[in-house]
Amino acid sequence: METYQGVKFNFQRLNHSFSFDHRLTELNQLAYFFSQLGLTPVHPEGAYGNQSYRSAASSFIITKSGMLPARELLENNYCEVVGFDASTTTFSINGASTPSSESFLHNEIYTSLPHINVILHGHSTLLNDYAVNLGIPTTETFHDYGTQELAQSALLLARQGITFFILKEHGFVALGNSIKSTGDLLLDYYGQLITLIKNS
Repeated sequence: METYQGVKFNFQRLNHSFSFDHRLTELNQLAYFFSQLGLTPVHPEGAYGNQSYRSAASSFIITKSGMLPARELLENNYCEVVGFDASTTTFSINGASTPSSESFLHNEIYTSLPHINVILHGHSTLLNDYAVNLGIPTTETFHDYGTQELAQSALLLARQGITFFILKEHGFVALGNSIKSTGDLLLDYYGQLITLIKNS
């Protein structure tokens, strides 16, 4: 697996703050909970994983690059992506922080699938290892983190109506309409994983 080298896109900051509602508190609680479960493993520079929700038709609020999940909501742990220029691979953002390195993935799915309002991405070696046993679809090819190729491989499955899948040799992606339902989807597969391991 590729060593983390930071984000692989450009960005321009339009504003140093952004507007948000109760959903950000809900997303933050989920991000912290998942970090404690090991679904977004914490490391010295942050956590392996990223979460977002659609804030408007063509914008989304996402965890920052290198975010260390915190129990209390810290606005600077998030930013809002409000535009993307494909010709220069430049995101337009609101907020003081750099958006997650997987912003390509979130942007591709939100742009292409207007019914998707929440994306949860994390890393679990056990979910990767037991994906076949659990009937979880996996993308066909490994792609390095934070690339448009990785985003396109995720979109290929998402376009088929698949809402939970594994990025080959990388991590999981959960898609949904609300933060609660998407979190519940992930926890359902996590529960199945625990049961499978316990009974094997």
